[in-house]
Amino acid sequence: MSNDDSDADRTRATARRSGWKSWIRQVVGIVVSIACLVLVFRRVDLDALKLALVEFRWHFLAIGLVSLAIDYAARIERWATMLRAASADVRTRRCIAPFLGSITLNNVLPLRAGDLVRAFVFPSAIGVSRVTATASLLFERLVDLLTLLLSLGIGLLISPIPLPEWIGRTVMVIAAAGVVALAIILVFGRPLIVMLEWIARRFESVEPLAKAIRLAASLVEQLASMGSMRSMVRVLLLSAIVWAGEAGLFWAMFQGLDLQAGYPSALMVMAIATLSTLVPSSPGYVGPFHLAAFAAVRALGGSDAQAASFAVLSHLSLWLPTTVAGGIAILLNPNLFASRSRDPVN
Repeated sequence: MSNDDSDADRTRATARRSGWKSWIRQVVGIVVSIACLVLVFRRVDLDALKLALVEFRWHFLAIGLVSLAIDYAARIERWATMLRAASADVRTRRCIAPFLGSITLNNVLPLRAGDLVRAFVFPSAIGVSRVTATASLLFERLVDLLTLLLSLGIGLLISPIPLPEWIGRTVMVIAAAGVVALAIILVFGRPLIVMLEWIARRFESVEPLAKAIRLAASLVEQLASMGSMRSMVRVLLLSAIVWAGEAGLFWAMFQGLDLQAGYPSALMVMAIATLSTLVPSSPGYVGPFHLAAFAAVRALGGSDAQAASFAVLSHLSLWLPTTVAGGIAILLNPNLFASRSRDPVN
């Protein structure tokens, strides 16, 4: 058997294994979603649920959607700020379609496919390298995680509700990991880049490995530039607007269902429900989001029907407008998927 045949066989075997792993993750996600939905609705009186939905004060939905619009306007401006901090020549308006398009793809495709598309496909349409786009996505996720944990802490401090001890421990572990990662980027970015370049030179004879190490060094460099003091202050301020806006939607849902819970409680429930989307599930985060929102509202004193109504309405209010907006953005900008083969890697 020739070397070419062996390479082809290995490629096919790798593709089969990757396909099986992807299929298994999707099945696991669907099972998790179904299990969470069963836990939410198994004890809910459907007549009471229908009554709660009928009696919902729908004018509060409009207030919530305005708050959500502010949230996503801040998200787009924040992403543009990160890209410009990494020396990308891009205006905020050019970031609207790729950002909203990636949200739609996340909402309808498994395995957060929208994030991969924003990192590797959409950058060519706005003149940004894939390394810069990937670094911005990683930095965005890290800042969001820390902001959400801060929101959860503030919400629990101002409006305490009884939560299982494991939630507190999990929050502490994730927060510590996030702080360490951010500190490494901001404080040790330059030494880490120098070390990676040195390692790449040592493995110059192994071209694929040296290239991968240099790519990692470039990624760290982009992350470090995004974490400069000036851009970091702006990013953190925009992040505060992002999550304050999203919490505003949750507060509006409280008011629409006549739940006796204020904005601090909305901040806390928003953080819990959003963090639950880290759990593998079906597209659109169906299941874990509903279970987390349901449990949080029940802990606030809401009835089963109110908690279930809140879970359904808050998810739909987040999912439907962003999916429609992103779908329209993709239809109006077909060039988002064009020229990806000519996109520079770095």
